[in-house]
Amino acid sequence: MAGLSAARVLRRAGCYVEVFEQDRIIGGRMATMRLGTASFDTGAQYVTVRSSSFQKYVDELVGSGYATAWAPRGLNGEATPTMQQWFVGTPGMSSILRPLAESVRIHTSRRVHTMKRGDKGWNLWFEDESRAGPFHAVVCAVPAREALLLLGRIEKLADPITRVRMSPCWAVMVRLDSKLLPDKDVYSDMSEVIRWVSRNNAKPGRASKGDQVLIHASPAWSRETEDADPEAVAEDLWAEVSHALGLPPTRPAQMSAYLWKHGLVETSLGETFLFSSEDMVGVTGDWCLGRMAEHAFDSGARLGKVVMDALE
Repeated sequence: MAGLSAARVLRRAGCYVEVFEQDRIIGGRMATMRLGTASFDTGAQYVTVRSSSFQKYVDELVGSGYATAWAPRGLNGEATPTMQQWFVGTPGMSSILRPLAESVRIHTSRRVHTMKRGDKGWNLWFEDESRAGPFHAVVCAVPAREALLLLGRIEKLADPITRVRMSPCWAVMVRLDSKLLPDKDVYSDMSEVIRWVSRNNAKPGRASKGDQVLIHASPAWSRETEDADPEAVAEDLWAEVSHALGLPPTRPAQMSAYLWKHGLVETSLGETFLFSSEDMVGVTGDWCLGRMAEHAFDSGARLGKVVMDALE
């Protein structure tokens, strides 16, 4: 979200922009993953709106059919009251990124491991020892720990990042052939192990056959089991949810666990972004401001404007 938000601002200003994504799909924690024929929002479950800039973008999404409001059901089948209106991407959370990616050249499965600035600009090196560049400016939209590895030599950027703390989060996708959960779509902080459970297929635009359950483990449990076998993690978390909800013994049709190594922001930077006009490099992410998708969007957009001004 942060990287593509910055890219859109720069592209609209007439800059030539290239995005290098380390995974095989774009989206980061906004990505939608598949388990068989079912899709799951394994990262961000919804977005909320506070700023006028993000409100304008969400209105654009809703108007184009890429997002819609979601009011999850409570135990009586009625909408669960929430402090703010929730919005979800349709047919998956990754749809929220689509307008940001327009007219931007995106390379997937391209993990940058080294950046070096020369006389003509920045050059990037990838894990396969190939290179790209030179570029007039670089925006790093990666977790704080990874940003430190790339920017360690630029002390005025690296030093503040050391304050940031991010925690891992196990996400488990569970596909059930028949409906099993009670008539409630969302459960939060069920135990010291379970942080979040949702009926993913209850969101608008999703398939309704059976139950598709998404589980997020607590930060503490995820940290303790960070090196555990994903299959064992899936079994343990499904057993924990089944016990907490009093479900009958059921073997899911499919289960899969995925570890978000930097899933949640515990301590943010406290600034919207970081940028060095001398070095023409900036850092953006939700972790700059907080932990929400809106924070990532605003961080990237504002950094994009600063980079654009510096280029001019």
